[in-house]
Amino acid sequence: MFSIVTPTYNYGRFLTELLDSVAALETPHEHIVIDGASEDETVEILEGREDPHLSWVSEPDSGQTEAVNKGLRRAQGDLLAWVNADDAYIPEVVDRAIDHLDRHPETGAVFGTMNYVNEHGEVFRSVVPPEFNWRRYLYFGSYVPTPTIIWRRELMRQAPSLNEKWASSADYDFFLRLLRGVRVDLITEPMLNFRYHPVSKSESENELQQSEARAIRLGMAKTPLQRGVMRSWDSAKWAILPRISNWPHPEPKGVVKLLQKIGARG
Repeated sequence: MFSIVTPTYNYGRFLTELLDSVAALETPHEHIVIDGASEDETVEILEGREDPHLSWVSEPDSGQTEAVNKGLRRAQGDLLAWVNADDAYIPEVVDRAIDHLDRHPETGAVFGTMNYVNEHGEVFRSVVPPEFNWRRYLYFGSYVPTPTIIWRRELMRQAPSLNEKWASSADYDFFLRLLRGVRVDLITEPMLNFRYHPVSKSESENELQQSEARAIRLGMAKTPLQRGVMRSWDSAKWAILPRISNWPHPEPKGVVKLLQKIGARG
C-alpha cells in the first residue's frame, strides 16, 4: 500500500484539487491529512468527502514539520510520500512511478519532474532535474523536487522522522538522511503540480529556507575543506544567479519574464 501524508493549515481553497488528485490514483493507497486547526473551510471540505481511503485529524500543532511527523507515525503503507495541500498529483504518472518501484526492488526511492503552477492552476514552468546524486545534493543543494519523492518504508530506519528544529528546510535534512547510500531513480515525467503563490512557503520563507539549508549542509560536513567548498559555492550562487536569472524564485520576473513573453528560449 502507498501512504500519502498531507499537512495543511488554512489551505482550504486549494485542498479539493489535491484530494481529487490523490483519490484518482489506481494504486491501493491511504491518504492521511493532518490539519493544524484551520480556521477556513478546510474541515468542512474534509467532512464532506466520501473517500474510504481518506483519514484526517484537525488539531493545533507547531507547524508543518510536526504535522508531517504525525502523519508518518499513522501511515501503514510499504511506500510513503508527503504532498502539501496546495499541490496536486498527476495521478497517472504517480501510478507509473509506483509500478517502476514494483519492477525494480533494488530501487529505494523515485522522484520526478515537476510543473510549477500559479494560484489559478496555470503552468508557468516545468523543471526536469538531473539524475540523483547524494553527494551533489549535500554539497550544492542540487535541485531535487522533494514533493515528488516516493520512498520505501525500510529507508526510515536511517531517518525515522523529520527534525522539528528546522522550520522551513526540514525536508532537505530528512531526505539527506533518508536517501544516503540509496538507489534513487528519476521518473522523466511531471509527477506533480507545485503551486507557487504569494503565501506559499517557497515564496514567503525563501530566505529562511536557504539559510537553514546552508546550516544543514555545514552540519553534515566532516572536514574544514568540505565546509569551505560549501561556503564558497553558496557565496558564488548568491553573487551571480540573482543577476542572471530569477533565482531563488521559480516564477520568471523582470527580463526573464519579458524574454519568455516574446518567445526567447534559453
